[in-house]
Amino acid sequence: MKNRKILNDDNIWHVIICLLKTFLAKFGHYEKSANDFIKKMRNYSAFRLLHNNDLKIIFELMPFSDNLLSLNAENWKWFRYDEIFEIKKGKRLTKADMIDGEINYIGATDSNNGITAKISNNEHIHHSNTITVSYNGSIAEAFYQDKPFWATDDVNVLYPKFELNPYIAIFLCTLIYKEKYRFNYGRKWDKEMMNKSQIKLPVTKDGHPDWQYMEDYIKSLPYSKSI
Repeated sequence: MKNRKILNDDNIWHVIICLLKTFLAKFGHYEKSANDFIKKMRNYSAFRLLHNNDLKIIFELMPFSDNLLSLNAENWKWFRYDEIFEIKKGKRLTKADMIDGEINYIGATDSNNGITAKISNNEHIHHSNTITVSYNGSIAEAFYQDKPFWATDDVNVLYPKFELNPYIAIFLCTLIYKEKYRFNYGRKWDKEMMNKSQIKLPVTKDGHPDWQYMEDYIKSLPYSKSI
């Protein structure tokens, strides 16, 4: 059971630090284009580790697969966001109206998987297995949400028109974040603009998004066993 640890509150930070220190030595052979995907997956894995309600959780450094896939975007194809997602705008909830609870409140932040508060208000709850993208504040910060949540009005919620899973979501969140440079305070990525925006994706021989490749690629990278 090499590289496999059962973590609890006493040793969790020690193990995380050790894993990060050994990362470059173990996985220096990955192509540079993989670094953004690995970083996104590492951050999501660490988030799950620190916020999981179980007393023990497995943190796995190794990838699911030893079959290292190449990331060649030359033959990828552009798709409009509204082709692959139904985009819904979040709803503002002021701090004065928040009631403490266990529901994740997603704000326009670049950390903690977008969570800025825990509430019990449940009037405007979004489904799990969706992606949140901030269009104000920390623009283009994209996070996979595996639990129902409330999103603020500075956040777009992307409901997939395909079968989404955490691996495909990590792939997409990484690409979405790379669009950050296109937007700023005066040019926000609101719902209307996002619907018309395009994302470049791997495709199958018949020109459709290659969701299986996206999943397999993420599974070939470090930390994939942790998500």
